[in-house]
Amino acid sequence: MIDHVSLGTTRYAQAVDFYGRVLAPLGLALQRDTGAEAAFGTAQNWSFFLYPVKDEERVTAPGMHLAFGAVSRSQVAAVHRAALSASAAELRAPQERPDISSTYFGAMFNDLDGHRIEVKTDDA
Repeated sequence: MIDHVSLGTTRYAQAVDFYGRVLAPLGLALQRDTGAEAAFGTAQNWSFFLYPVKDEERVTAPGMHLAFGAVSRSQVAAVHRAALSASAAELRAPQERPDISSTYFGAMFNDLDGHRIEVKTDDA
């Protein structure tokens, strides 16, 4: 099981603000920002980290995406709205995906660096 994940960003301050807004509907918040590392999660579980990288360094990889779990369809929709209002590029609006499973409902967007981010639930 994965304990935590980190992403590199060439737009560190903007990315910290972006994820602060996007993760809020999931009950996740910025727990620490040292300028060299931003940690998001709950007070008990820091599970998502951002690290600044130089402009010339690559921060995305083909075929890679990160999926956040939501407890409800309304939470998926709230994350999607927050992402778009924070300048994310929409890849897929919130929708059912019977090709994935009969209970899947999710959305996908690119963050400010082009990372593909998904939010999904299996709540009916």
